[in-house]
Amino acid sequence: MYLHMIRFALIGLFSMTAASLMLFQSLEVFHAFLDIFTGFFHRD
Repeated sequence: MYLHMIRFALIGLFSMTAASLMLFQSLEVFHAFLDIFTGFFHRD
Protein backbone atom coordinates (compact mmCIF):
# COMPACT_ATOMS: atom_id res chain seq x y z
CA MET A 1 0.00 0.00 0.00
CA TYR A 2 2.73 2.45 1.03
CA LEU A 3 4.96 1.48 -1.90
CA HIS A 4 1.98 1.92 -4.24
CA MET A 5 1.44 5.45 -2.88
CA ILE A 6 5.12 6.32 -3.43
CA ARG A 7 5.00 4.98 -7.00
CA PHE A 8 1.80 6.93 -7.69
CA ALA A 9 3.38 10.13 -6.32
CA LEU A 10 6.52 9.62 -8.44
CA ILE A 11 4.46 9.04 -11.60
CA GLY A 12 2.36 12.14 -10.84
CA LEU A 13 5.47 14.26 -10.23
CA PHE A 14 7.08 13.00 -13.45
CA SER A 15 3.95 13.70 -15.51
CA MET A 16 3.64 17.19 -14.02
CA THR A 17 7.29 17.93 -14.84
CA ALA A 18 6.89 16.61 -18.40
CA ALA A 19 3.71 18.66 -18.91
CA SER A 20 5.35 21.86 -17.62
CA LEU A 21 8.39 21.25 -19.85
CA MET A 22 6.15 20.75 -22.89
CA LEU A 23 4.20 23.91 -22.03
CA PHE A 24 7.45 25.89 -21.62
CA GLN A 25 8.78 24.58 -24.95
CA SER A 26 5.55 25.44 -26.76
CA LEU A 27 5.68 28.95 -25.25
CA GLU A 28 9.27 29.32 -26.48
CA VAL A 29 8.23 28.25 -30.00
CA PHE A 30 5.26 30.64 -29.86
CA HIS A 31 7.55 33.54 -28.89
CA ALA A 32 9.95 32.62 -31.71
CA PHE A 33 7.11 32.64 -34.24
CA LEU A 34 5.86 35.93 -32.80
CA ASP A 35 9.33 37.46 -33.26
CA ILE A 36 9.46 36.19 -36.86
CA PHE A 37 6.02 37.61 -37.64
CA THR A 38 6.73 41.00 -36.06
CA GLY A 39 10.06 41.20 -37.91
CA PHE A 40 8.31 40.30 -41.15
CA PHE A 41 5.56 42.90 -40.72
CA HIS A 42 7.82 45.70 -39.49
CA ARG A 43 10.32 45.29 -42.31
CA ASP A 44 8.39 47.30 -44.97
